[in-house]
Order: sequence, then C-alpha cells, then structure tokens
Amino acid sequence: MTSSQKPGNHHDLPLRVIAINAGLCYYLDSMNHTAAFFDMDYTITWENSGPSSVKFARKHGLVDMKHLVKGIVKFTLYRLSLINVEGWYERNMENISGLPLKDMEHFSSLWFEAMIRNAIYKEAVQYIKDHAERGHRVVIISNAPSFFVQPVADALKVSDVISTRVEVQNGILTGKLIKPLCYGEGKLHYAQAWAELNDIDLAGSYFYTDSYFDLPLMKAVGNPIATNPDRRLRSVALKNNWPILTFKKHSAF
Repeated sequence: MTSSQKPGNHHDLPLRVIAINAGLCYYLDSMNHTAAFFDMDYTITWENSGPSSVKFARKHGLVDMKHLVKGIVKFTLYRLSLINVEGWYERNMENISGLPLKDMEHFSSLWFEAMIRNAIYKEAVQYIKDHAERGHRVVIISNAPSFFVQPVADALKVSDVISTRVEVQNGILTGKLIKPLCYGEGKLHYAQAWAELNDIDLAGSYFYTDSYFDLPLMKAVGNPIATNPDRRLRSVALKNNWPILTFKKHSAF
C-alpha cells in the first residue's frame, strides 16, 4: 500500500513535487524544518547488528558456539516481546566491559565490511538520497550502540546519528548503558530532544522503520512509513492508512 503525502504543518508554503518513488510523492519546502529519520536494522540493512556481530566474533574465535546460540535465541525472544530488553542489552554489554572503545570501533569497522556493507538495501539508500536532495536532515536513529551505527552512517554519508549510549570512562567501555535506551519511548525522547535542538518540526518529518516497538515515534511524526514491517507494525499501518514499503534484497554496494 502506498499513498501521496505532504509534510504536515506546511500547507501554506509554496510546494513543488520533485520525486515520486514507490507511489510516495515528495515535496520541497521553501523553508525547510524537516527531518527524515531512518531506523537501521531491517530498515536500512537486512542484517541485524546484534546477531551479525556475534556471528562475526564467532568466526574469528572471539566467542564460543554456546554464546552464539544463546545470543540468537535471546534475539528471537526479543523480537517476540518475550524478554526484558534492557536486561538483555545490559548483560550483552557486560561482555565487552573493560574493552578500549578504540578496539571496539576497530572491530565494528571490520564487522561492517564483512557483514553489513553488502546487506544495505539499495532502495533504502535511494530514499536517503532523495530526502537529502530535498534539503531534509537525514538521521539514522537506532537502538544499536554508536560503534555499530557509525560505520553505516559513514558509508551512506549521513552526518546525524541518534543511538543507544554506552558509558565510557577514560576511553574504556564500562559495560553500562546510559538510560533511556534509544528504544520505544526512549527513541521518541531522543528524537524530540534532537528536533528541538535543530529547529526540526516532527509534525512535518518522516520516519522509516520496520519495528512495532517504534510506534511512539511513528505516531509523533507527520509522515510515518512502515518499511519492511514486522507483522504487528504492518497491521497498525494498514489500520492507519500509513504507506508500507517492502525492499528487495539488492545491495547498494
């Protein structure tokens, strides 16, 4: 399902259509206070940063098979809402407690090249480019920590990143998270704070995501777009007449 939409709260401004992609009509504002937020896992990429990073670590002998299987099971439970997300996240972060942040960033750059670069949706990149060409602030907003999000942002030339924050002391990861997580209501909290700081009108902005857990931010923007949605988000999108996009697994690189 697709639909044509104009950014909210700008109906009195001069507008012109500059692109039509998958049935979504895009407009350029004469005065732009618009952002386009993109979730990362399963929205920009068809690999998830969590399980794929554990698989990469296992391949290089950094974790054992038991840890890999346990991680995949826990991730499945998370997707099914059968696990406490904060507790699961914190236990995972404990595994890298004491690691220099620079070492984690190096690991992440290797992981990105091996596991993620070729799993970036070509269509997602085109939507990002379309928004950038219209003068919109493009933001990757993800529950993943910044050391996993930043390589994706750098590859796509996206300068704005909002992610779950991890505690670092003297360049060393403590294994602790800074609350709230960039998840659910937390993702809305961070988006609102960023929008206020950058003079962005959320009512005229866009949010692309696959996840039902992102409903708080979906409801806050004027243009929510369900992208490769999970079953529950697809149902909500259909009820609310939101656009639904389904990307093919064609790599942007």
